[in-house]
Amino acid sequence: MYYYVLPKEVKTDKDGYAAIASVYHSIKSQKDLEVTIDFSKCISFDANLSAVLGAVLDLLIIEREHRIWFSPANRSVRRRLSRNNFFRAWNVDTITEDREHYITYQKFPRENSTEFKEYIEKELLQKQKFPRHTKLVGTHITENIFEIYANAIMHGHTEFVHSCGEYNNNIHTLDMTIVDCGLTIPHNVNSFLSKTGKGPLNPCEAIEWAFVDGNTTKDTPGGLGLAILKQFIEKNQGCLQIVSGDAFLEFSSKGTSSQLLSLNFPGTIVNMKFNFDDDNKYLMESELNNFDINNLL
Repeated sequence: MYYYVLPKEVKTDKDGYAAIASVYHSIKSQKDLEVTIDFSKCISFDANLSAVLGAVLDLLIIEREHRIWFSPANRSVRRRLSRNNFFRAWNVDTITEDREHYITYQKFPRENSTEFKEYIEKELLQKQKFPRHTKLVGTHITENIFEIYANAIMHGHTEFVHSCGEYNNNIHTLDMTIVDCGLTIPHNVNSFLSKTGKGPLNPCEAIEWAFVDGNTTKDTPGGLGLAILKQFIEKNQGCLQIVSGDAFLEFSSKGTSSQLLSLNFPGTIVNMKFNFDDDNKYLMESELNNFDINNLL
């Protein structure tokens, strides 16, 4: 039995993503297929990151048929990973559940597109504290988030997409995390650019390229299609984080920053942080004067 000891804290930041990438690389390098994820030293684990942990553990099972076990977690961590149904998904008995403060941990096969759209609407947009918005804005947000799933299936060639989320009552924000372990954005972008005779981009530049709305078509691998979502998050004072391979990019109202991870993540993570302490109501300009519907007020 190989024991992987999780660090003291696993947060929704560059170090947290690298910590879960380490789970994958460390376990993959072991000959022993019996593995225990050891929570004994972990006192804090952001529940939305269970989507990332679940994705890499499933990948290890697919690649090498690892058998995964979990050691008992402390009360706080166990409660957080029980309330979003993560432990239950791994056959760990739990009794707590909280739909208002958590987005349920779920694993979506590539053919479950309808179920994923329903999941976005039910688990995110119907939260009581989600910023007020018109039906049209909600439709566009749903379509933008669905595009993350669609790109993972179409361009990442992944078999599954994992997702969950958590509301932080201290700062009134909710993180929703979507993960796939398919081909990375930098890989797909540079493969496409090479066919057009253009030089390769470094990993961070490749993700920034994929951020450009005009670069997102079915014939352009790697595009994210997040134009409306970016506008909403900027006005909402939220945050958008993307990890793909060893590249980490963060977008907020303060601008865009990027850096490399210490370890390569075997796929793509998109984390959306929504500010629930927001009294604005969001609508499309077209709902007032029929201007370009791609602009939010």
